[in-house]
Amino acid sequence: MKKKLLIISVLVMLVLSLGIGFTFAKEADYVIKLSHGCAESDPTHLVALRFKELVSIYTNNRVEVQIYPNNQLGNEQEVAQAVRLGTIQAEILYTGNLQPLAPSVGVLQLPYIFNNRQETRKVIDAIMDELNERMIKEAGVRALLYYEKGFRVLTNSKKPVTKIDDLKGLKIRVSKTAVTIKTFQEWGIDPIPMAWDEVFSALQQRVIDGQENPYSAALACKFYEIQKYITEIHYLNWSGPLIISEKYFMSLPEDIQAALIRAGKETCEYITWKVGVDEEIIKKELEKKGMILLGPPEDEEIWAEKAKAIWSEFYDNIGGKEWAEKVIKVKKEVLGY
Repeated sequence: MKKKLLIISVLVMLVLSLGIGFTFAKEADYVIKLSHGCAESDPTHLVALRFKELVSIYTNNRVEVQIYPNNQLGNEQEVAQAVRLGTIQAEILYTGNLQPLAPSVGVLQLPYIFNNRQETRKVIDAIMDELNERMIKEAGVRALLYYEKGFRVLTNSKKPVTKIDDLKGLKIRVSKTAVTIKTFQEWGIDPIPMAWDEVFSALQQRVIDGQENPYSAALACKFYEIQKYITEIHYLNWSGPLIISEKYFMSLPEDIQAALIRAGKETCEYITWKVGVDEEIIKKELEKKGMILLGPPEDEEIWAEKAKAIWSEFYDNIGGKEWAEKVIKVKKEVLGY
């Protein structure tokens, strides 16, 4: 009997000693469903992953960010409505797709308002607090970060575009935003608004000849398989926020709110650096895959002049003339020119 008790005691001690090394996964106190419409090879997914990692660190695993790429929860505008209502907690989306709900973000869509990524970053940082106040009032969402993916460059399968007249005869897909449509019309063509998830097949079937998106999209979406030429126009820097439902955000404890804000800020700093580095790598890769990079148009000043001429037509659609003029003033103050 004593021998049996000894054996049992030894077994219990062994189990307890082994058990010391075991940890049980703690269930998160809060779950944030984070949607975006891009492929997992796109920089947007990298933003989501970085944000998820930092949120986990800064909340000590109290918040779990669940990422849903490729429009799994719905297209960008559908999900934006859901975030507004609080049925989905967060989303990363293109500024143009948020503008119908939050008109004030549309100021960032004015063609040729920025000449380079550095200008874009400085101005967004300078207006971020007021922009968030406006987004909360207009759409019930706030931005935890606002990042840029790079300028939307023009790709096509038919011919080199090195000056504005070369656009004639091309069927170009654009996003369904009024200012973008009007810009291309000013350049002498009738663009074709089309949902993003239809673009690749439309290019493949030659329903359209080209599209405009950052260099990263040409690589991530394998446009090099069906497109030949890239013209580096600088009319619009792709920008987009990571938005969160204001109702949901305000329901969180203050320390969790602070952690989310910190994670957003640091994610933005990281991705701003990484996108700049990666764009040069992407250009070389696209050339290796057979695409011809033409650089900026010879007459880009004409493109810019025609595009800027339409700004005043859209002031009422982007938060009002006063807001647009304020942002333009801030831009001059921040940049010094």
